[in-house]
Amino acid sequence: MEEAKIREYIHAIIMEKCTHNESARQDAIGEFITLTMPNIDEKATSSIKSMIPTISELYDKWAVMFIDRLLETVPQNQIDELCSGTVENDSAIVLIYIMFMESERMEKQVADDISEYAPTQDDEQGNIASDYIRAKLSQIAADQEKEKNEAPIQ
Repeated sequence: MEEAKIREYIHAIIMEKCTHNESARQDAIGEFITLTMPNIDEKATSSIKSMIPTISELYDKWAVMFIDRLLETVPQNQIDELCSGTVENDSAIVLIYIMFMESERMEKQVADDISEYAPTQDDEQGNIASDYIRAKLSQIAADQEKEKNEAPIQ
């Protein structure tokens, strides 16, 4: 498979998992803020929720970083297998992405990107957004594990 198609395929899988339902994400981040910061006011909550499109831009940036690193480090035959279109391989791509995002390098990158993309937010709001992203990635990982365990054995 040619590199452009590989990039497009992997990018679509990652972005679908991270940004697939805007209204559900808006609700989830609102609930997350309420649970993690019960004394934050509604104006601050709305301000953080308004960062969602920016966060989508960050997901895009991180997906591209992931794809670049994957193509640098994984042999072509394994990349081709990962992009074969099976549910198992699509799940593997997501799990590899989550491991990439949990790396020390990406922990720092996420923090740097949140602070760069949210210059109008105070530290507390940026921390909430960062915590939300980490929680979102953990939830994606849990969902992938659940899907894997519920898949019929072939």
